[in-house]
Amino acid sequence: MKRLFSRGEAFDSEGFITFFTDTPVYQFGNFDVCFDKAAIKKSADAFFSGISAVYHDIKMIWEVGDVVFVEMDVTYWRKDGSVIILPCFDIFRVEGDKFSELRIFMDVNPVFNPTIAVPYSASVFTVSENKRLIPPNTMRKHFAEHPEARQRVKTGFAPKWSIANPPKWSIS
Repeated sequence: MKRLFSRGEAFDSEGFITFFTDTPVYQFGNFDVCFDKAAIKKSADAFFSGISAVYHDIKMIWEVGDVVFVEMDVTYWRKDGSVIILPCFDIFRVEGDKFSELRIFMDVNPVFNPTIAVPYSASVFTVSENKRLIPPNTMRKHFAEHPEARQRVKTGFAPKWSIANPPKWSIS
C-alpha cells in the first residue's frame, strides 16, 4: 500500500495502475466506479489536475485474509495554496500480488470547495487491543528509506509535497 500511495503522492497515474489486476474495481467516494485500468488512470489524472499535492498519514492497518483496511488522514494542498486534512478509510482486496479492488471512503468535496468547513476534530484516533499502530510520517520515511522509492525520486517521481513551490516538506 505504501508503494501504491507513493505513486499517488508523485502524481504517477501510470505507475498507480500497475498495482491493479486486469479486472479491477476502483471507487473513490462518490465518483464513478472504475472497472478497468484505463478508467482508473483517467480518474486519477483528473483528480491530480485539481490539487497541488497530497500526503497519506497512515494511522492503522488491519489485514483479514485477502482484505486490507487502512485508516488515515489525507492532507491535500489546494491549487489556491491552502491545505485541508480529511479522514479516510480504504478497503483493498488482494489477488496474488495485485489489488483487485480499492474502495476509498471519504468526503473529498471540501478539497474542491473551500467554503465547506472541516473541523479539526473531524479525525479522531483510537487504539484498541490487537490493532497495529503505524508510526507517524510513514510515507515520508518510505520516500527517504525504501530503495524503490529513493530510486523513483531520483528518476523524477518525487512526491509533489516535496517539490511544490515552495516545498511543503522535505523527504528526509
